[in-house]
Amino acid sequence: MLDLSPVSAQNSFRKKRIQSLARMINDVIRTKGHCRIIDIGGVRGFWLVWRDELDFTNITVDCVNLFPETDPLPEDMENVHMRLGNACDLADVADNAYDIAFSNSVIEHVGSWSNKKAFAREARRVAPSYAIQTPSFAFPVEPHARTPFLHWLPDPLRYRIHLAMTTGFYPKAADLDQAMASLEDARMLDLRQMRYLFPDGEIEKEKFFGLTKSFTAVRHGQPQ
Repeated sequence: MLDLSPVSAQNSFRKKRIQSLARMINDVIRTKGHCRIIDIGGVRGFWLVWRDELDFTNITVDCVNLFPETDPLPEDMENVHMRLGNACDLADVADNAYDIAFSNSVIEHVGSWSNKKAFAREARRVAPSYAIQTPSFAFPVEPHARTPFLHWLPDPLRYRIHLAMTTGFYPKAADLDQAMASLEDARMLDLRQMRYLFPDGEIEKEKFFGLTKSFTAVRHGQPQ
């Protein structure tokens, strides 16, 4: 099985994403002196991992999540906040309230196609610039189940595999309800779908041994 754990290749991919985001942030800071980021569906712990890659002095990050974290962060990261919210309905956030909308491996978890469209609409609305990443359906190893080809199989086969064995982050399902919950936890997107969801952005491809591992939809807008 391919090793894409956080301590190996996956970590290097995420570091490159953060470095790309840092360039976007610096462009905003050069214009405005400060950058406001909304991390849609994110958590503060993600930013703690990358504290050495970013200078939080002139950055404010609001992580919007259905399940807010409560653990304290170091004093130099006091600008990273949690707020309760639904990634598919940010009605309390005004248009272009932030400079950058960011999301790392979230849109595949929001459920139906309608929810994915709502997620993309909100990401495009709340900031002039965005960087929205998601794993690629075309990559043979699903990053959550970490089982080759599992996500390409018909659902009746997939839930039976979840019933039969542990698959990546998903424990062996105790019953059909648990198996279906694991199956429906993530629905990968392909290139055509990403282009549809983010028609005003550029779709950047992350490659691993020549195969597209993930996509990031990127739009560089003018700071408001």
